[in-house]
Amino acid sequence: MEEGGREGLLRVLYVTIFLNATGLGTCTFLLPVFAETLGASYTDLGVMGAVGNIAYAVITLACGLLLDRYERVRLYTVFTLAAGLTMTMFMFTSTIRQLTLMRGLLGVFSATFWVSASTLTADISPKATLTQAMGRYNLAWITGFTVGPLVGGVISKSYGFRGLFASLTSLLILSLIIISVRFGGKVELRTESKTGSIDLGSLRGLLLSYATLLPFTLVLGIYMAIMPGHMSVVGLSSSLIGFLITMTNGVRGLMFMCVGRFVAWGTRRSVFAAAVLLAASMFLARLASGLMGFALPLFLYGVGSGIMTPVILDFIAKRTSKEALGSAMGVHEGVYGVGMFIGPFAGGLIADAYGASTMYTLLVAASLLILPLGYLMTLSQRGGQETSTL
Repeated sequence: MEEGGREGLLRVLYVTIFLNATGLGTCTFLLPVFAETLGASYTDLGVMGAVGNIAYAVITLACGLLLDRYERVRLYTVFTLAAGLTMTMFMFTSTIRQLTLMRGLLGVFSATFWVSASTLTADISPKATLTQAMGRYNLAWITGFTVGPLVGGVISKSYGFRGLFASLTSLLILSLIIISVRFGGKVELRTESKTGSIDLGSLRGLLLSYATLLPFTLVLGIYMAIMPGHMSVVGLSSSLIGFLITMTNGVRGLMFMCVGRFVAWGTRRSVFAAAVLLAASMFLARLASGLMGFALPLFLYGVGSGIMTPVILDFIAKRTSKEALGSAMGVHEGVYGVGMFIGPFAGGLIADAYGASTMYTLLVAASLLILPLGYLMTLSQRGGQETSTL
């Protein structure tokens, strides 16, 4: 495939990533607000997040295997269709139990989306422009995460949550149409793998990368599953919560645009900076209340996570062969699922038993754990590509 053709395919792919991420991300962020209106406790919110994220963790591994064995565009199409059907079912939920079950399904099809979208981006992109392509991939989904919660908060306030879920379903349907028209029958992405098994030898060098990512995913899980409900508990409206989430994800997007500079500055320096910012964010969130009280910690979280996410993804993508991309991305997203399962589940129990401030204090410690792990991750590259990672 010529480079110009690859660039055209990538542009179309970014559009579908934006649409899918807007639908799935907005639903994920505003579900805790919806659950709180149904009387959910911190423990309920944590269990909901944990159910969704354990499903996410399991499915990412299976999805990675499928992508290394079968045609990738066709799988991406099927996954988008399934996500749209799941979003439709949210319109008929009215209890915490139903919502918890649906959160599990949302985790399943969020997993298939993230793994297939990142794998397709890395597969289509020429090696020389991989950092730029992965940066644009991150920018596409974070733009959806930025626009979606703000508009979703307004829609849910004006038309209720059923109206919100209907509007999110329409975005996924539009994405499915674009994929079918622009990709259908025009491009096939297959790999040489016939077994569909994970080559542990090829992923062994990435283990420290995955370990470094894990503490960050604990924080991310709380941010997505509990913080919106916590803000609702202290009196913020759904529109204000949507605004704060939009602001945070907008900051993350600005950081994603600078991924090339962060990579050039050095992976170790960038990871260290992200860890300190995340720790400061969680420390300030301990006693936050009101719009301005949450604005600063969420801003710092946006900067820190906006550095961490693309830098680690770039680090992994550059050290993976195309034949093992699906497996590597599956494990990468699986780490997110594991951390985002542990974080909300344990965080919800801790917040109910000891208060939200204790939960945030423990997340400060988790953020600082990134420092030694990041050091070991980049140290392992000595003699190889150290000049580009330190």
